[in-house]
Amino acid sequence: MSGAQAVPVTMLRHNKVDLALHHLRDASDDSSRPLLMLHGLGERTPAAVPHWVDAWTGAIVGLDFTGHGASTVPAGGGYTAELLLGDADAALAALVDGSPDGKITVIGRGLGAYIALQVAGARATQVHGAVMLDGPGLAGGPTGPTS
Repeated sequence: MSGAQAVPVTMLRHNKVDLALHHLRDASDDSSRPLLMLHGLGERTPAAVPHWVDAWTGAIVGLDFTGHGASTVPAGGGYTAELLLGDADAALAALVDGSPDGKITVIGRGLGAYIALQVAGARATQVHGAVMLDGPGLAGGPTGPTS
């Protein structure tokens, strides 16, 4: 067994699903905003802070969307952008109180980038900015059948 510590996880209830909010790193500067990471389609929050956000001085938190990672799978499935936007909104509500100015920054990959853009528009007074990266669900996958 390695010496790595388990990442603390908060479970958020959204409709009939339990969403996993992974607290990857505490803030090194209390005046910095939290960063909410949204993963790509079929992915999950990484086990450690990715190198591409390592310089962030605020807390870094990752959300596992409905049916992904440690979040529960809904009865009957059915993943829509509106459902995932609701997931991100639940995470936002849990994080803004801990922010020095009541705002957070969101970074998303692939499908998470699309949801980051939506949540930034829907909650403009709470989202300071959105960073969009390519990845599964937005770019980087095949455009047609692979079989």
